[in-house]
Amino acid sequence: MKLPRRLLVSFAALFCAAIALDDVRAQSENLRVGFLTVRTGPLAAGGRQMEEGINLLLKERNYAFAGRKVDIIFADTAGQPALAKTKTQELIEREKVHVIIGPLATFEALAIDDYMLQSKVPLITPTSAAQNDLAQRKMSDYVIHVYGTAAQPMYALGDYAAKKLG
Repeated sequence: MKLPRRLLVSFAALFCAAIALDDVRAQSENLRVGFLTVRTGPLAAGGRQMEEGINLLLKERNYAFAGRKVDIIFADTAGQPALAKTKTQELIEREKVHVIIGPLATFEALAIDDYMLQSKVPLITPTSAAQNDLAQRKMSDYVIHVYGTAAQPMYALGDYAAKKLG
């Protein structure tokens, strides 16, 4: 199953936004992207789709965004929140990534939330259910969602239930 083209375009746009946030580093430096994926465990099929999508996007763009070459570093979270946090710390502290994409699962995103806020490294996440916690409650300027949120369809349902059904 291929990722929708719209999602790939969203990734491209968000990469460009991440580049704009990186005003401290020289523009000639490669953009280092940490990619939290799931290569092992029950969520591995979804992780493979994410990797195929980002690899296709990078290939189509000759591994560059806005004139900057992109180095992508994959990290397997195995769908485990504690491992997601460890891998996130490694990507930021050891690999010195400029931006992180992922993780696949909401429970992983919630596990890395506080660390992402402290590190001030942008997180581009496809998790929909965590949007309320990651971006709205904590008002993070560093969390960017590329997918619809779980709260969006529920608002309309709740409004309908309250107003029409009493």
